[in-house]
Amino acid sequence: MIEADCTKINFTKTKAHMRLSKLSQKFYFFLLLVLVASLPATKGFCKKRIYGPLTGYPDIGYAPWFTGPLLSPTPVNMPPDQPALEPSVIIGSTYGQYDANWKFKSGTNTFFINPSVDFQFGFTERTGLEIFAPLISNFKNGVSSTKLQDIALLLGFQIATDIRGSWVPDIRIDLQEVFPAGSYQKLSPEKLGTDLTGYGSYQTGPLLVINKTFYSGDHPLAIKASIAYLFPSNVHVKGLNTYGGGFGTNGTVHPGQTLTMFLSFEHAITKKWGWGFDSLYIWQTRSTFSGSPGITADGNVASMGQPSLAQFSLAPYVEYTFTSQLGVVGGAWCTLGGRNADAFASGYFAFLYIF
Repeated sequence: MIEADCTKINFTKTKAHMRLSKLSQKFYFFLLLVLVASLPATKGFCKKRIYGPLTGYPDIGYAPWFTGPLLSPTPVNMPPDQPALEPSVIIGSTYGQYDANWKFKSGTNTFFINPSVDFQFGFTERTGLEIFAPLISNFKNGVSSTKLQDIALLLGFQIATDIRGSWVPDIRIDLQEVFPAGSYQKLSPEKLGTDLTGYGSYQTGPLLVINKTFYSGDHPLAIKASIAYLFPSNVHVKGLNTYGGGFGTNGTVHPGQTLTMFLSFEHAITKKWGWGFDSLYIWQTRSTFSGSPGITADGNVASMGQPSLAQFSLAPYVEYTFTSQLGVVGGAWCTLGGRNADAFASGYFAFLYIF
């Protein structure tokens, strides 16, 4: 499920001053989506997912109990009477950075422990809400900080549900809103960046998720693809902050827009065991600044803003599902390449329970 931390990726997804007119537009857009989602479902679409044996298909002995994947967003709306809770933890290290020419340069390790909670529930069979709340502890050169990160809320609409024997996949559209709960300004120089955990910007945008399961003997394969785009609000910053700065910095940052794309594969070995991987590409336009940039500790003019960046990462995993309501998944997540982005390696463990 989606969105990463500042120390690993250099641009964590998710306090800006938003104009009343913009808030009103979002409110009316929200009402329009709810109205559309409340319309009657088309026959053959949005059927409740079957977790038991598949009847009518003698070539298949079971329906896979997929617990994964590790990172990509869910393609299926939770039924109103079956909310899902997924606590997880990522433990790893940021060990360098990719420069503007896509070349890796090693740096001082920043270790991190990054627990989070993902809660999903359905209002109806077709509409649901997902809340993702992360916390992070960073450690670097003997100093550390533990703070909240930006919190994501996703309002989802199930457009279609996977129908075996046809090309109809799961299709889900989410409206994302990222709230600036992380620390992003007035940072302490003594903390060496470990207290940087957010972007300070409200970010809004659409997310499209498509999933199709292919049945081949007793080893079904699920392929997921998703694309998301976030439009950030401006951020007023003071002092040392996510975007640079120093002593006396005071002004407004215009953060870059973010494109995120996932391609994921999930393969059932048995009814309970499975494996797969997420591949992730993130691209962000440059961030600009207007105001007083301030000065650094050595008296030079502080740098503000960020260049455009890109990053590729991969997350292979294995999963074990105890029942149709309970499963665990664990694996690794690391960068493969990037431009103006951090390089990191980490391990990941998640526990999924459907009530």
